[in-house]
Amino acid sequence: ALLGANGAGKSTCSKIMCGLVQASRGQMTLMGKPFAPVSRTDAERQGVRMVLQELGLVNTLTVAENLLLDRLPHRFGLVDRKRLHEMAREQLAKMGLDHIDPRTKVSELGIGMQQMVEIARNLRDGNRVLVLDEPTAMLTAKEIEHLKAQGVALVYVSHRLEELQRVAERVAVLRDGRLVDVLPMQGLSEATLVERMVGRHVETLDEKPRRKAGPVLLRAENMCRG
Repeated sequence: ALLGANGAGKSTCSKIMCGLVQASRGQMTLMGKPFAPVSRTDAERQGVRMVLQELGLVNTLTVAENLLLDRLPHRFGLVDRKRLHEMAREQLAKMGLDHIDPRTKVSELGIGMQQMVEIARNLRDGNRVLVLDEPTAMLTAKEIEHLKAQGVALVYVSHRLEELQRVAERVAVLRDGRLVDVLPMQGLSEATLVERMVGRHVETLDEKPRRKAGPVLLRAENMCRG
């Protein structure tokens, strides 16, 4: 789990790992070797992929077409639909999504199931790390076990502390762009996690004096769009 308050640097850190942003300083290693991707394609070539908050699915296409959009199987110059659906079922099975018909249009799925399809789309041969940036849907234990079975390390970015405690084995805490802790998740309370995020005891969070409210400067009623 990658944890931190708003502005702590979680998204920036994730994007650096995935080649979307270049680091200003510091080094990374992957499997014991220097890792400095210059682009998203470069990161993916080295086995690091990212599922962004904004899903990259095409709603007018089927699940199968979305899963294999960049590697559609062809026969006699046309898309081999039978092979396409076979490959899609294999890809869905990696996430335990055998119940999804690959011929279904993505627009017919709920947002949570679309997220699962997006994750399945990013499970490729050679995957080493999969970064989930604020996933819309909560992963179940079944889906997590399927991901682990693929031998993929998950970096899970979320504000939902209860969910992180359920899915993560370790937690890395960022505060103001700095790594302040890497701890085993087991046994950590939500209060402890919040304290590491903000840098002080939870009991003191509400003790900061509040400024007295001033006069109303602007009031609007019955506003509507033209």
